[in-house]
Amino acid sequence: MSTSAWSEISITAVASDTGFLTQLYPTWAPVGIAKATETPAQQLREPCEGELVGLQIQTDGTNGGVIEIWDIAGDRAGADVSTAATITNTQKNTEVTAGRAKLLYSQNLLGTGETPPIPTYFRFMQGLAARFISGAGSVKINANVNGGFRLIHGSV
Repeated sequence: MSTSAWSEISITAVASDTGFLTQLYPTWAPVGIAKATETPAQQLREPCEGELVGLQIQTDGTNGGVIEIWDIAGDRAGADVSTAATITNTQKNTEVTAGRAKLLYSQNLLGTGETPPIPTYFRFMQGLAARFISGAGSVKINANVNGGFRLIHGSV
């Protein structure tokens, strides 16, 4: 596996720790077809195992909150993470109960000021997802990742 930069991934705030998660992919990874409508040779995007070897979070300069980084593959719980990236909290809870999802990292973020790089090394087995818990705003994630997603062709 070679490390690739996943830069400027925007995560919109959710109001509480019961809000949705966003499945993470690099911004340069093309969006796939929904698994429910796939035909042979159509491209699907899906999370997979990998290593998170570097992480930096950039706030919007106004809104603070909590960032959570999860090891989860939303498609296993029924989320369409090929064309979209949203995993509901219920889907997340289903995966946690089944032993297929876990919280890797959580940090309180100030709304203003630079957030320094976070010394990170996490091996994940499912995929990466994030949740920014705040009253408003968004954050951007910059990460160095080995693996973490794949593009495949439909098989139906």
